[in-house]
Amino acid sequence: MASILRTGKFLRYFAGFTRNVVVNTVREPDSSSLLQNTTCLCTQFQNGFANGPAAALKADLSLDKQIKRLDQDVRRMGRISRRDIEDVLEEIRTQRSATSSQSLLVIRCCGNLVPEELPEVRTALVQEIWKTLNALNVPMDISHYNALLRVYLENEHEFSPADFLAEIESKSIEPNRVTYQRLIARYCQQGDIDGATRILEHMRAKNLPVNEAVFNSLILGHSQAGDMESAKGILSVMKQAGLEPSADTYTTLLCCYAKHGDMESINNTLAECEKNEILLLDKDILDVIYNLAVNGHGDKIDGLLTKFHRSAGFNQDCANIILRLTNNGYEDVCLKLLRIMPRGNRPDGTPVDVGTFFIRQLVKANRPVEKILSVCKVLQDEGLNTKALMVATEAGLTHGLVNSTLPLLTEMKNAGIPVRQHYFWPLICSVEPNQIVGILRKMQEEFNMPPSAETIRDYVIPNLKEKNSDKIITLLRDVGVANGTAAAATCCAALANNQIKEAATIMENYNATYNIQTFRQPLIQAFGKVQNYDAFVQCARQLYESAQKKSPNATTSAGTKSEQTNDEAETEELDLPIDNKGGVDVVGDLVVDVTSYFRTDRVKVLERLLPKLVQTGFTISNQNAEKISDKLGSEMTTAISENLGKLSSGELELVPLKNAPKKRGLESLTVEELERFISNLEAKGENTNHIKRHLLNACFRSKKLEKTLEVFERLQKENYSMGSGIYAQLIDLYTYHERVSDAIETYNKIKAKEPEFRLDNLKTVGIVEVLLKEERFDDALKFLDENKKSQPVDESENNYTNASKVWRILNGLAETGNADKLQKMFDAFVKGNFILPTNVILGPLIKVHLVNDNIPKAMEAFEKLCDEYKSTPWKNELARRLIQAEDANNLQKLTDLSTNIHGEINSLYDLVFSFVECGRVRQARKILETPGLRTRPHRIDTACERYKKEGMVEPLEGLIEATRDLNHIDRNKIYYSLLQSYCKTEDTDKALGLWTKMQEENITPNDDFLVKLAELLESKNIPVPFVVETKQTKRKSKIAAVAKAAEESVKKPVTASEKSAKKPEAVAKPAEPKTPSNISLLRKALKNNDLEAALEAKNKLNANEQPSLMDTSHLIEQLVRAGRLSEATKYVNEMLASKLYPLPKVFKFYLNRIANSGDLETMQMIGQQLNEEQKRVISFDNRYCHANIVAGKGEQYFKKLSDDLAATKTPEEVAKLAETFPRGGALGILDKHPELEDQFQKLAESYAKHNQLGPMNVLWIHHISKGNEAVSKSIWEKYLSSAPRLMFQRVLQTARDQNDDKLAESVISQLRDSKISEGAIGNAYSCLIDIQTAKGNSGKALETLKTAIKDVCLEHINRTALLRLKTALEAEKKEFPYTIPEKKATTKGQSSSSSSSSSDDDVSPKRPETRPTKPSQKDA
Repeated sequence: MASILRTGKFLRYFAGFTRNVVVNTVREPDSSSLLQNTTCLCTQFQNGFANGPAAALKADLSLDKQIKRLDQDVRRMGRISRRDIEDVLEEIRTQRSATSSQSLLVIRCCGNLVPEELPEVRTALVQEIWKTLNALNVPMDISHYNALLRVYLENEHEFSPADFLAEIESKSIEPNRVTYQRLIARYCQQGDIDGATRILEHMRAKNLPVNEAVFNSLILGHSQAGDMESAKGILSVMKQAGLEPSADTYTTLLCCYAKHGDMESINNTLAECEKNEILLLDKDILDVIYNLAVNGHGDKIDGLLTKFHRSAGFNQDCANIILRLTNNGYEDVCLKLLRIMPRGNRPDGTPVDVGTFFIRQLVKANRPVEKILSVCKVLQDEGLNTKALMVATEAGLTHGLVNSTLPLLTEMKNAGIPVRQHYFWPLICSVEPNQIVGILRKMQEEFNMPPSAETIRDYVIPNLKEKNSDKIITLLRDVGVANGTAAAATCCAALANNQIKEAATIMENYNATYNIQTFRQPLIQAFGKVQNYDAFVQCARQLYESAQKKSPNATTSAGTKSEQTNDEAETEELDLPIDNKGGVDVVGDLVVDVTSYFRTDRVKVLERLLPKLVQTGFTISNQNAEKISDKLGSEMTTAISENLGKLSSGELELVPLKNAPKKRGLESLTVEELERFISNLEAKGENTNHIKRHLLNACFRSKKLEKTLEVFERLQKENYSMGSGIYAQLIDLYTYHERVSDAIETYNKIKAKEPEFRLDNLKTVGIVEVLLKEERFDDALKFLDENKKSQPVDESENNYTNASKVWRILNGLAETGNADKLQKMFDAFVKGNFILPTNVILGPLIKVHLVNDNIPKAMEAFEKLCDEYKSTPWKNELARRLIQAEDANNLQKLTDLSTNIHGEINSLYDLVFSFVECGRVRQARKILETPGLRTRPHRIDTACERYKKEGMVEPLEGLIEATRDLNHIDRNKIYYSLLQSYCKTEDTDKALGLWTKMQEENITPNDDFLVKLAELLESKNIPVPFVVETKQTKRKSKIAAVAKAAEESVKKPVTASEKSAKKPEAVAKPAEPKTPSNISLLRKALKNNDLEAALEAKNKLNANEQPSLMDTSHLIEQLVRAGRLSEATKYVNEMLASKLYPLPKVFKFYLNRIANSGDLETMQMIGQQLNEEQKRVISFDNRYCHANIVAGKGEQYFKKLSDDLAATKTPEEVAKLAETFPRGGALGILDKHPELEDQFQKLAESYAKHNQLGPMNVLWIHHISKGNEAVSKSIWEKYLSSAPRLMFQRVLQTARDQNDDKLAESVISQLRDSKISEGAIGNAYSCLIDIQTAKGNSGKALETLKTAIKDVCLEHINRTALLRLKTALEAEKKEFPYTIPEKKATTKGQSSSSSSSSSDDDVSPKRPETRPTKPSQKDA
């Protein structure tokens, strides 16, 4: 999108600063939107039908869920189907009840929201609904009659306004102004101006106001009467009445001209709109085209086809008009519109088919077969829809020719048409629960299609209607689903139903792997609904434990280093944050999600949640602590800051799990316990010095100063040696108790002994904070200077805890208004390397000038911070001040600065809220009407909650005006927030006026709105003009107690002899020596690397002495290291025969050696005993390929791959084969046997025909690495340019090894226009920068960096490359003009690259896969 912030386009937003704001009356919204009729139901955690069950056709959906589904369909497509409404009506009949808001909503659905149906069909449907509601005695008020009137008007239904009014009055219901407005609209539809005038006189007698909607109706009425002069004259009447004609008024006039085919007047009116800066939306132009077509002027629409802005939602609006035109038989006009609808592209660059909905509607509308065939031929000939005839056939089947789905699926299979997993989802959702198991069996037996995890989790379990989780797991196990998979799916389904407590119970009782990526969103969503803090913490613990099991940091006896290769082929590496103890930061990620989810109550939620996490002993990363701090911003509280500091300190210890053995070390004993322990040991004459250090640590942990000083003094008398570290801890304790003089005195004593002594940042900042409390500013600066660091602050300095203290200090100085002191303190912190500046830390530098009301200084400081730190602290507050000062120039400047950092969209939304808060609604609306402005509904929701919470009524009222007609925004939310604000002030008139205004705008109040309003009215003894029903209590499904899963662990129970072997020898009376067990001898020998002794012990094992999986794995490892592969193979086969598997790292180590020896027979024998999942875990296919290379059978292996591909019959089989394709191994063959390139290229092309690009990716890597640029570029342009994932890490490594900057440049040039992530492109740029720096071309490297940040964020450039470049530039006395981002925590063993580095690239690991051995031995 072209920048809308440049001066020419953007000045209009500030125009009229000094003029009075003119607010037009509410524009009648487009009738084809249900968006305003209910609250937004599409949260960030919900998926459509393609990704979840939300939109599946379920026979037993509750009424509320069905209505929610209608809302989702409208948001996605702009329309709903008659079938959906009939389902809702059937549910109402089944339940024999409906709430007032539900009945109102279903009435409203029967107008233009169902464009697929003829108007008379829609009218019949609404009359059936009305009849049903009356029969069920559903209470209805005037809003229901107004909604019925609206539907009659949209369907152009013939009815008598007088009779309709009489019926309302007979029910003793008082009409309101909306009723009269719509009765006027009906008279005007008929061209009956006299009838409309009678209603107007009636309104005048009742003192009811006349708004824009009435004038629009009068324009239509005069037009229908054939008096276009009078119709146009209404605009002058409006202006005389103090109303400015809006876009809706002009659209009405244009449609009237269209009915008469008056193109000259249409063009003149469009020019007038442009002159008056009245923006007509795409749907307005489409309404004009519709009226031209249906009135016989379809040949005149060509000139209007160029008037479209093609803004968001254009295709939906077009589709709805096409559907309505099809019903009226204007296919030629439909084709013209279809041709101008933007088309998307497939990954290969070809345009996607369009017009499917049009073809289906032709069939549904019973258009002549000849016309349907003609349209299909046109669409196919013009390349608009290559499968038009198939779509038409499918539509015919959909409307009554399909008797049974399963036989059809069988026929499709027999015909060679692929049958996919999701075809079974509607079946699972629609059949009875007892038939689901049968479908799962048919999937596997007849279609050879095992149910996927998504199928089980999202469709099978929710539809089984079984509440006992044990029975669910048993049923799934009976059809071949693994026990752990079934448990995980059951748990996920419980979370999806917000049963977080039940989910926690399942997780604690079933031993399964709970994947954080799968459970993250459902857990947050369930917690958001239920807010069960204990259950959330329990779930977080189980997710943490699962992550620990899979973490590469988990040490095993097979080696201390994680494996270099990544077994996930063709996936980009994740830069996962790690906590401050080296594990994956599961808990930190969850807390960040909680902070994002609870946008309004997050302070309250975090203040309850964080203490529980601290109590459990969790640790989170500094990186996530800072994210939470940034999200909170000005909402940060002291309590949250302190708890985040504890969680990110790395000092907490996890509370043992319920069944975990309790172990207590010295570090967990209290001061009193340690003192008793020391006394006992001293009584025995033992040395206790090491325990005294633990005693001191316990004193410092307890924070009890007097007790600590007592112990300190006692140890000094005992001549216990105390280093500077102990004194530093004492200083910290003095600071904690705000005894700063004692702290500084102790510091000076250490300084006298050790002149080079420096306190760490956290302790230094703590002393400074206390000094400032005592107003000792100069002493604080001096102390900072004495302890400044020469190196920037790093992760070990507790960044978050440190930053929170620095922020409190700077914020306190800012509130005093002393800018000089604040700047000096800030400079001391930054220059002394105590802190890395962030948006939060920089905030006080702006705040201090605003406190002093010095806007020029604030702008000067803001610009400086933007340029220097790429941050925008206090931007919104500064924008409000500028708006109030009507300083357009500085506001433009502020927005430009923000755009350079945050982008156009976010900056514009921030400006909208600033305008609204300052009462400048007109300027806010102009921004929101900008063509091409991408929607951010969640920004509106967040603002509403903030305004409501802070009691800001005027911004909410302004937001309602600024967002009218913006159908993507849930205005019901804004109305409800405003109602809550009125309720706080007990303003009944304004609150009741909201209800009436919502009817005018065709917004259906939800139950919460009606209940809240009714409570307010009743409290003031005011009659409630509508019916309110109490919400039905939601039935909470409780899953029965979860039985313990049968233990299938590969570990054998520990024998009594093993337990005794693990017990430490007690220092007691000498006992008779016990004969060690053979198990103990085996383990001892393995520990000592005594292979012969280990084999001897293994052979002596009795029948009741079984070695554990760990023992056997270690034995295999040592046999492999000794080169005794045949013996290792023997033990591997024994394990596989028992359905056991060596530890993965040992197994891979063994297979590497077998592959390196070229032993194909053994590899084949092992492969026959492994399933597909096990092969994937150990990269078996890669290693098997490597074995073929060593054995000299690369050509035969390629031929086998080709034969396997030729034997496939379905796309699923091809995809499955592609998953096992040995990419790294294939590269090895191509490197060693270039003569096989042609054969491999044919194989890669065969895969590419099936849209499987992995082999072609390998060929591209081979050619580009060999310098065959022309060939590689040809492959790239033809196959890979649109691929979402690529492997290219091997190419970059080659470039690094050879210092080949041209190779790196070639990779970058091809990646820049691809669809891979910014992180991957940043990795390529990092490689080039490294190479240029290594060659001494630092200037050229800097230019490369400047080019790179135009394509990617600076954070995506490797930090090490930036540091090397900075060092090189500084050595040349040149300036490095960027701030290097903070170091990201990465999981041990992970590369910092974000490219799709596959395990296939590293068959022979460069690092040992098991524990290090003697230098004389090699792993491979």
